[in-house]
Amino acid sequence: MNKYLIKSPNILYVGYDEVDQILEIEFKLNVIHQYFEVPLDEFIGLMKAEDTENFYFNYINCKYHYDAF
Repeated sequence: MNKYLIKSPNILYVGYDEVDQILEIEFKLNVIHQYFEVPLDEFIGLMKAEDTENFYFNYINCKYHYDAF
């Protein structure tokens, strides 16, 4: 999984596994969330969003099941 540095107040890195459709978000509070069954379109939308956190809260956060590490 490739990880990309994000310029955001609370999100540090975003990664995506296209085969398993896992979206990984690493927060600056040293917490990692792995979201499951996330379509590629959602990852692309997150990466292209003008406001990454706003997109995350509106389209990812409550929509997909996740595990926290």
